[in-house]
Amino acid sequence: MLNKLKKIYPFFYGAFGSLGFWCYASVFCVLDYRPSEHPYAHPFCVIAGIISLACCLAVFCFDISAFIDEERKFSRLLREITITICSFFVFSFIWLDLWNAVSAFIKYKGW
Repeated sequence: MLNKLKKIYPFFYGAFGSLGFWCYASVFCVLDYRPSEHPYAHPFCVIAGIISLACCLAVFCFDISAFIDEERKFSRLLREITITICSFFVFSFIWLDLWNAVSAFIKYKGW
């Protein structure tokens, strides 16, 4: 069954990789970030970042096991890299829109 899912592994890399990158950038790369000013965002980003890293590692293990049995390794590797990069950028915009929507909802509710 896991061999049948090998065509969507790059989408998992893109989705969870961009979520992890977005969480890392939101928490650790903003210079004036104070967790006390963002009581919901900080724990969410830490937990979501750890979960997305674990998902990427799990998918990577499944992908390596499927990759060993592959006959045309180079073409599959190029295809996966291309799909991963494209889906990374697409999911980055999706996470950004979702982040803005949830942030606006939290501000609207006054939480």
